[in-house]
Amino acid sequence: MTAFTRSRVALAAASFALVVRAGASAPRVPQTPANVPQAPPSGMIIGQIIDGNDTPVPEAIVQLTTPGLMQDPSSPRGRVMADAEGRFFFSQLPAGEYFLYATKEGYLGGGYGQRRPYGQTQNIVIAADERRAGVVLTIWRYGVIAGSVVDEAGEPVVGIGVRALERRFTGGRVVFGDYISPGASAITDDRGQFRIADLRPATYVVGVPVTQTTLPVVTLDAAVQDVEIRNDLFYGGVMEAAPLGTRGILQFGDFALLTLARVVVPPPPASNGRRQNYRSTYFPDSATVSAATPIVIGAGDERSDLTITLRPVPAVRISGRLTTPNGDAVPPIMLRLLGDAMNGVADGLYSGSGAMIAMFTTANARSTVDGRFTFLDVPPGEYVLSQANRFLIREVQAGREPYWVSQSITVGTNDIDDLTVALSPALRVEGRRVFNGSSSIPPIIADGAMTFETPFGGPGRFVATAVRGKQAFSTVAPGGRVIVRPTEFGGWFVQSITLDGRDVTDRAFDLQSDATTFVITYTDKPSKVGGVVKDVRGPVDAAAVIAFPVDPARWTGYGTGSRLLRRATTTRGAYTFDHLPPGEYYVIAIDEAQSDDWQDPKRLEVFARQATRLSVAAFTPATLDLAIRDVR
Repeated sequence: MTAFTRSRVALAAASFALVVRAGASAPRVPQTPANVPQAPPSGMIIGQIIDGNDTPVPEAIVQLTTPGLMQDPSSPRGRVMADAEGRFFFSQLPAGEYFLYATKEGYLGGGYGQRRPYGQTQNIVIAADERRAGVVLTIWRYGVIAGSVVDEAGEPVVGIGVRALERRFTGGRVVFGDYISPGASAITDDRGQFRIADLRPATYVVGVPVTQTTLPVVTLDAAVQDVEIRNDLFYGGVMEAAPLGTRGILQFGDFALLTLARVVVPPPPASNGRRQNYRSTYFPDSATVSAATPIVIGAGDERSDLTITLRPVPAVRISGRLTTPNGDAVPPIMLRLLGDAMNGVADGLYSGSGAMIAMFTTANARSTVDGRFTFLDVPPGEYVLSQANRFLIREVQAGREPYWVSQSITVGTNDIDDLTVALSPALRVEGRRVFNGSSSIPPIIADGAMTFETPFGGPGRFVATAVRGKQAFSTVAPGGRVIVRPTEFGGWFVQSITLDGRDVTDRAFDLQSDATTFVITYTDKPSKVGGVVKDVRGPVDAAAVIAFPVDPARWTGYGTGSRLLRRATTTRGAYTFDHLPPGEYYVIAIDEAQSDDWQDPKRLEVFARQATRLSVAAFTPATLDLAIRDVR
């Protein structure tokens, strides 16, 4: 893009209602003797907002802030609306570093330096009296997926939820969905049709979750008045417990069946009289995300031709009882069956309830005071029976003994009666933190959290929080394979994590028994790595610099993120990793547009062939200049 002419700037200035005016006390403004008149700041940023197809976007909003000084009322900031050609400007800016971000209804926002929907933003640096023209901000119009849901007879299925799950990499594997948010969704109308809007450019699978919760009728009746029962249901993924007679709730003898559908229309019994049920189905009619048809949505794309067909399968009843090692009475527990529908779906944590995972859970149930439980209408398949409530510390806070379970169950076409399920006492997870350094500890670190994740983002995530004013932490949790991800912030970085004297830093391990000797050591002496990326014309702006371990075994199984696999974007050719843990790395600089799926181990194999090897030592900064590589 070429710079604007003075006449165009004057015309644009007349069309804007807001111009940032920064005070003399703004940061980085040279101090002037009191007897010398001080000239007002005169820096300027001039630019344009475009969409993913390089078309100007009119009337978008641009926000300007000063990084690191958000709480300083004197720091430069402001909002402007672009004109009919997407043009904007900020004037009277002091020298400094700024963050620009553009938004508009119906678009995915974008920041300065961001060249793709998932790309990193950059800060823009202007010198005193500099007039920076030609600044481009890109935003992307949302896409739409629409279609219909029909049953085996081709009739519309009314009032059922449809979800679009976005393709991502977690722990080096493809997963669908997001561990923070539930994914975009819609409800079918009276014609069985749905429309999912506000989709970011990405690859999706679209699924219809069919999940039911079985409760004794007396429990459902009590839940209307009993807050504790409602809490159990909520943390088990049941958002609302309504009385019998409410839509979405059916009664079968002494049990009530709660579904996610607004209108419950179960398939008729089979010719042999056996009950049938629909199962969670991904477009067009698969039981797993791996067999589903991916849908690629570009900026502004609309797919409106989807038809998802629900087909009946035999449904069985599973009933049994819970036991404890010492024979103690078992408090009522929410249970869930995880089957093929959850394979490859991210474990969700939004709203703190785990409702994302509940969407594609095959069945939920709540045991009674005598440890009995029943699941109704379970399709055949391989399942894992587990406790639904991941927050076992709540049981301790309520004065109850916390238990966990993970038991495989094979379901055929016959009912399963008198199944014995052995509960295990929750494991104590305790430890302490050590800070090796001289700088002050920010509150977010002093009272920070240790997140324990499963290696590939599956069910089992839990959190331990430091005791305020102390460095100890504790919680209770189920057993299984996990990896620890402590909070890092404010110049403090994890130096090491040990368990019983064994180094588990950035590594998955089996949590099988009470663990009381976690030691998490922090340092304020980072191993900072930086340099300059160049091509034949000089420094390269907005290049992607990727650092990853030489050992391919470290490319997978690291949870939702790894300190060892890092990505930075260059600003005027320069890049920085604030801290790379000591070790052997490959480092490569590539075009930002070529960095999609950079966490895919297959992509890392390609990068490794052209990357530069770097040894990072503890507490030692390193400089590595790079030439940009073409890895297409």
